[in-house]
Formats: sequence, C-alpha cells, structure tokens
Amino acid sequence: MRKTAKTILAAVLTLLVLSAMLVPAMAAGTGTITITNSNEAVSMNGHTYKAYKIFDVTYNAEKTVYDYKIAPAFVSYFEGLSLSDDLGEDLDAKAYSYVSAISGDEALQAFAKDIYGSRGDAAGSVTADNANSATITGLDNGYYLVYDEGSATPGNNAEKAIANIALTTTDPDATIVLKASVPTIDKKITGVGDSATNTASATGEDAVSATINQHVGFQIDSNVPDLTGYTNYTYKVSDTMSDALIPDENAKVTIGTDDVTSSCEIVYSGQTMTITVPFAIIKNYAKDTPITITYSARVSADAKIYPDATGNSNEAELEYSNNVDDLTIKETTPPSEVHIYLFSIDVTKVNDKDEKLPGAKFVLKDNNGNFIPVTLSSGRYKVSDTLAATEANATVISDSNGKIYIDGLGEGTYTLTEIEAPATYNLLTDPVEITITATYDTNGNVTSVSGNTKTVVNKAGGLLPSTGGMGTVIFTVGGIVVMLAAVIVLVIKRRKVTA
Repeated sequence: MRKTAKTILAAVLTLLVLSAMLVPAMAAGTGTITITNSNEAVSMNGHTYKAYKIFDVTYNAEKTVYDYKIAPAFVSYFEGLSLSDDLGEDLDAKAYSYVSAISGDEALQAFAKDIYGSRGDAAGSVTADNANSATITGLDNGYYLVYDEGSATPGNNAEKAIANIALTTTDPDATIVLKASVPTIDKKITGVGDSATNTASATGEDAVSATINQHVGFQIDSNVPDLTGYTNYTYKVSDTMSDALIPDENAKVTIGTDDVTSSCEIVYSGQTMTITVPFAIIKNYAKDTPITITYSARVSADAKIYPDATGNSNEAELEYSNNVDDLTIKETTPPSEVHIYLFSIDVTKVNDKDEKLPGAKFVLKDNNGNFIPVTLSSGRYKVSDTLAATEANATVISDSNGKIYIDGLGEGTYTLTEIEAPATYNLLTDPVEITITATYDTNGNVTSVSGNTKTVVNKAGGLLPSTGGMGTVIFTVGGIVVMLAAVIVLVIKRRKVTA
C-alpha cells in the first residue's frame, strides 16, 4: 500500500521503575531530573515540565538503610486505596510496598494516571528552550511524578506533541528519556465492488479506479491516545467525501477486537461523516490499541472524469484534546487523503478506406456480461447511476464523425457488441473488446492510461442470395426473358408455315 503517515498529537507516558536499594544519598536541594527527547518528529521547545514529589527519601547515618515517606499531597491518595496490612506496618510502608510491586510499563502508566489527580504544588519546574532536553534542578531526594504542561505558545503541531507524566527517583541526577511516539491517522481504500461493505482489510490503497454506481470501501486506522491525566477527552473523526461519492451510511467502529459502533456518535450530513468515540468508551483501552473505522460509499454520476481532475479526492482528519488542564483546547491532524479515478472509452467507427461511419449501434457490457446503462449529453455518453441495466439503456451510437465517447468507467475489460451496422455495411461478427489500464506514482497520482482508445472497421458488401431476396428476383426476371424468347421463336415459325 502507498501509505502516507499522518502525524497527530498524543500524550505519551514514560515511566522508570523505582529501586529503593539503589538510591544514593545526596545533599538537600541538589538533585536534578533531566528530560530528553530523541524523536525528531516532536519537539520539547516551549514545554513546561513540573516535578511533583510522591515520596520523601531519608537514610541512616551509615547510608545503608533507606526510608520512604509519603509526601503530604499524596497521603489521601494512598489512604483511599485501603492497602492491605500485609504490605507493611504503617501507611508509608504499605505505600512503598504497593508501588515497589508495580511492574511493567502498562501497569506503571495506569498508576501514574491514577495518582496524577492528587498532585499538589510542584517541587520544581523548567521550560525547555530547545527541542531535545530540559533539566529541573534544586530537588530533594525523592520519588517524583514529572508532568509536561505542553507549550504555552507552540510554533507548530510538533511543539505540542509531547505530553508526559513520568515516575522517577532523583539519583541524585535522574534522566527521563521521552518515549515520544506519534500515533497516526491513515485513510485507505480497501476495495471496489458492486455492493456496500464495511469489512476491514490488512491492505489498502491510496488510489483506485471505479465505475459509476460501484461501491468503494474505506478504512481509517488510528490508535487509542495516551489519556493520562484526562477526565474527559475529545476523539472525533471527520470524513469529507467529494461529490463523486454517496455514503452508504454503514460505518463500523472497532477498538482492538471489540465492535463499539453502537456506543459511538455517528452523524451523516451530505458528503461529511463524523464519528465521535466517547471518553467513557475509549478510556477502557490501553494506549496504542488500534482503532479501526470501516465504511463504503457509492460512486455517483457527479464524479469527475480523468484527466479533468487528478482524482476525486476524499480525506479524513482527527480532532482531539491536547491539554489536560483545559479540555476546551483541541487540535486537528493533517488530513489523510485518498483518490478515486474514473476513465473514458474513445471509439472511432470507420470503413476499410478510413472513412468515418455514423449510425453504428453497439451495446456496452462489463467483463461479466452485464449491461452498463448510459445517458447521452453534449455528444458524450456517461455511465448512469439511475437507469436500469438493460440492453436498450446500454446502447450507444456512433456520431457524425464516427465517434463514441463513454465516460465514468474504472480500469478493466469491457465489450461493445454491434447490433446494427451502418447502411450497406456488414454487421461485426465478434464483440469489440476494450481493456483500460492505468499506472500510478507513489503518491497515488495517475501517470498514464492505456487501452481506452479503439478504432473499429466495418466492411461494405451485398448479401448472398436467399429465399425471397434479390436472387429470387434475378431468377424470376431470367425466367421471363427465356419465356419471351420462346414465344418469339414460336411466332416466327408459325409465320413461316403460313407463308
């Protein structure tokens, strides 16, 4: 598939596991947390990072025993967990045991997301002045929640594209490497057929061809964003189709393997379809779980014909939340675009002297022998999206220049069967076969079309004699002449006898 990745903003969670026995002593207020970014697709520039202490760390004189004490702002959080007495003698011990037992990135993400709402005042902060690093200084020894507030005045989408909560321990100098993934929204075409479909596909195209009245299947792929810190979240996909398409209104939404269509808000308005996945649904899935939207649309007679347009373009984009503290702030991804092309047949009817022949009647069929109905306007035929597929509706006639133009066909093989030849010309005994083939570049643009032009030759010639035809007339005339000759001979003989 010719895929073009589309960048969207996503909250990304980077978590480091706490190891109590490896935390060395340090002087108060001398610890640092350095945040780094190695993803060129996003920038830290202008982002403000804040560190919130979850645990204070103390140690004995020999620096061999470490003790973790819950920071005041998070005491109520741990109290609300109703931790088991098996975890320790007091709340601090229970909290330490509880956090120490958390393992795996997904579990740590869930913990950071849960505890985020209990944060108090920040212990330190820094605003990055470059794309790749920033350091929070002046921190006491402890275990911290590090939160990215984003950029107050971002210069571009990339500068909004990192929003992290991280857990780390000043060590005394801790480093957080942002796992700044950039989820994508990607629209592709899954196929062309004679009926509506919303079946998902592992493959797809950025550009295809189709015939008027056929159905084109589409698929939009995205991922569950990082919802860390959000109490609500906007996730709305808008798909805008060209006038070439009439939505089949059969959208299906899947998260992972779950069909969540009935829980989504789907609105069709003219050529636009919007799908909103509620926060109550999307929050139940882990970050990066695939979100798949499938649907189809019928190609209408309003479709543009190549090369008058570079393809009937259709695009989708995603509107999403991008600020935990202000849910009214949203961002929209760049559109993901696909193209549908329709082509023409150009037939010239001539005799064996290359003279143009008007009035030749043909019937148009597809490769399966089905009639393709057409309408005539301004000297050109166009595939109809309303007429029945009958022989009469599929009949085309060469004009005064011997030309037949038929617009609105996709790639493939078609036949023109002659049902009436021009006067004095023989009817073709075999159908005329025409195969349309197009080539595309890596961006889905058509670079050439072949096979769609054809010259059809009719030969002149009288019919052989047949019963009731000209042959009978000839033989009848010949018989009369013979009879007249016999009469004349008889008359002459009689005159001689009389004389």
